[in-house]
Amino acid sequence: MADVITAWRRSLVGEICWTTERERPGVLAAVPLLHEGLPCVALPYALAERVDRLRAATSAAFVITDATTSTQPAAAAVGPVEVVDDLDGDWFTEVLLPQELVKHPPSRTYGDSPLLRRENWWWLPRIVVRLRSIERVVELAGRDDPARDALLVRDDGSGLRLDVVAPASSADWSRPRLPLSSRTGALRGDGAHVLAFGHAYTVDLERWETWSVRGTLRGDELVVTDRDGTPDGDLQPLRLGERLRRQRALERACRRGISAAERRRR
Repeated sequence: MADVITAWRRSLVGEICWTTERERPGVLAAVPLLHEGLPCVALPYALAERVDRLRAATSAAFVITDATTSTQPAAAAVGPVEVVDDLDGDWFTEVLLPQELVKHPPSRTYGDSPLLRRENWWWLPRIVVRLRSIERVVELAGRDDPARDALLVRDDGSGLRLDVVAPASSADWSRPRLPLSSRTGALRGDGAHVLAFGHAYTVDLERWETWSVRGTLRGDELVVTDRDGTPDGDLQPLRLGERLRRQRALERACRRGISAAERRRR
């Protein structure tokens, strides 16, 4: 158990994934943070709609799979979670922001001084997802190749199951039917919904691109139903205009999420 906490504390990037009784599996890439010695993430309100599905999770996992820049072992801590709306951002700023500033350089643009925090107030309200207790630890193979390796999430009937997979032989993620290989053995899918999720990033984390493939798993074959993003996403540095447009889009999305949460609270 101590090893997975150490890996989470030292890693720059991680994943939080979940299943619910009625929804398909979900995954988000996030900055690994700790609260009272247990994993947590602090998600901006731009992700509020996706986090709404997490609120009904029957089980969730805080996962480290990146093996491209980290020597930490790939592992996951699985257990019940608590989702906290910190709409004024005070708790996040005091308790978690110092950790995020160390790990996530883009956050320094918005919150590395009192002046920046006043100007970018919309960046500080967060949806904090905390692991309440660790029920089990899952050891995983690392994702060595971000264009091929993916975290596979599903409910196999006994709860949340995690595997790191890649297309078998010469196949790639663009195919409608994908034979998958896992270094931990046969997948033995029974037709349940699955989500294969991957991400890659630049050293300064200015570019952090995610991709996913959804479908059903039959044996070791994934029958694809939809996709989001591509494994070979562009990681070139942003031009100034692109950077400004992205920042404005992020601000608008955060403001919308905050406004919607405030309306629900009334």
